[in-house]
Amino acid sequence: MKTLRSSNIVLLAVTLSAAVASSAPATNSAPAVKPAAAAAPIVEVNPPSVYTIPSTAGVARDPFYPARIIQTEVVSVQTATTNARPSSVGCLVLKGLSGASSDPLAMINGRTMGRGEDAEIVTDCGRLLVHCVDITTNSAIVEVGGERRELHLRSDF
Repeated sequence: MKTLRSSNIVLLAVTLSAAVASSAPATNSAPAVKPAAAAAPIVEVNPPSVYTIPSTAGVARDPFYPARIIQTEVVSVQTATTNARPSSVGCLVLKGLSGASSDPLAMINGRTMGRGEDAEIVTDCGRLLVHCVDITTNSAIVEVGGERRELHLRSDF
């Protein structure tokens, strides 16, 4: 076990006395003033980063290596403009047919529907309001948003 030297003991005593003196309340000083109200916390708002892509070639430079040119050619963005929207009826799948021949039932995306029935069906394309127009022996005719489609059972069964 190490023994403490007298210089270490003196240093420890001075440090402890300084700590006690700083934490002890002052007796000759003025009474402590209480704050009137808690101040609102200061919230720093960082500005959003803004990135600009130069329209001419050879202008963009790496901020960490200024001699290095990042953009060697101008990139033009082409957007495809089309008026055709994806068909929401394509998200419907006929899972099965059941019921009597006089009152058949069709299971579409896990929802059982009868002839002439309306139902809201959740699909990968979102929620669709589906109207079952007719049910035949191996298909169901449905209407979604004015578009009619005949759904068939899978042929590999």
